[in-house]
Amino acid sequence: MSLRARIALLAPLGLLTGCDPILSIDGAFFPAWLLCMIGAAFLLGLIRLVLNRWKIEQHVGPRTLVYVCTYLTCTLGLWLLIFRK
Repeated sequence: MSLRARIALLAPLGLLTGCDPILSIDGAFFPAWLLCMIGAAFLLGLIRLVLNRWKIEQHVGPRTLVYVCTYLTCTLGLWLLIFRK
């Protein structure tokens, strides 16, 4: 592959930078996605407690897959809820 073709393939990557909101918390800068992931971890813990209290956790399918998908859903839901423009 020629140098020109490599540059043509890598050039669009420059357009993908700078689209992540950064939040300043007490002078420290955090990416917004990190805060959404932390919030989703708390939500997942709350969901698991509710499932245990209602005694339906043992009926949940493959738990690893269900909890990973629930965590991802909570993370993306928080992102949309907080940072939607």
